Amino acid sequence: MNKKIIAILALLIVATSIGAVSAFDLSDIFGGAQNETVTIDGVDFNIPDGFEVDPTNTTDKMLEPLKKEGAEISSQSYIKDNTGVSLFVVNVTNGLTVEQALQAMGGDESTINNVTGNIIKDGDITMFDFEKNNHIVLISTNDEKVIGDFLIA
Repeated sequence: MNKKIIAILALLIVATSIGAVSAFDLSDIFGGAQNETVTIDGVDFNIPDGFEVDPTNTTDKMLEPLKKEGAEISSQSYIKDNTGVSLFVVNVTNGLTVEQALQAMGGDESTINNVTGNIIKDGDITMFDFEKNNHIVLISTNDEKVIGDFLIA
């Protein structure tokens, strides 16, 4: 994975998060789910009550160019009211270490729920990235306050 792939990944994550916000919340009709744990490529996330899988999620299609370049990316997006959250787990390939890739992505060091990573802000979108199980984990949302709700230390 080179810097070009990392830059494209960052742009796609922002676009995905913006798309998630435009969807409507089905939990008002069908009822919200209880807190649950989901595992994405070996990394566990908490899904808070009321967050539902985003039915308009286009993450897989948007990430396809990166996957063709050799990046191994698993993702899922969730929505509740006007809050969209996308979860990404990236298996770093093409010779970079996880530390090198995280450094190239930049951001300000921060600790949320005992997880140390980097906060990156781009307009209304906030991203929190960190290393877990030798993968890059990234949570992208339009509401920074919910990041901690999805983390499992």
